[in-house]
Amino acid sequence: MNMDLPIEVTPAPADPKTQINPTYSPETGLFVPSSIEEAIAELEKMLHPEFIEDARAMSQLEFLNSQHFSLAMWIRNEWTLWGINPLTQSLRIQGITHPDEMSSFLLGQFWQHLQQHSTDD
Repeated sequence: MNMDLPIEVTPAPADPKTQINPTYSPETGLFVPSSIEEAIAELEKMLHPEFIEDARAMSQLEFLNSQHFSLAMWIRNEWTLWGINPLTQSLRIQGITHPDEMSSFLLGQFWQHLQQHSTDD
């Protein structure tokens, strides 16, 4: 089934491991996590396994710096970190108030999750 997605996925990236495949349904649209835990689970689900392995092999700082204008920007825009929703509210409770900081925090939590969980778990 061919459906129009609310994100830019065309043309496909030259490197398939950089493709983002977010959860999307015709009924609800793009899935926006409502908690930090849901965000980590969605990132693990929507990112290519090779991308995840590359991220796991980087230092946290290297990963965060490499993703600020790509994956982190996608998160800021598509998960509407510029607005108010359950995810931004859960981050604000943590004292994280700016969308740049929110996306960095989420990716940092994701990187830490990757360090704790290998692909053979």
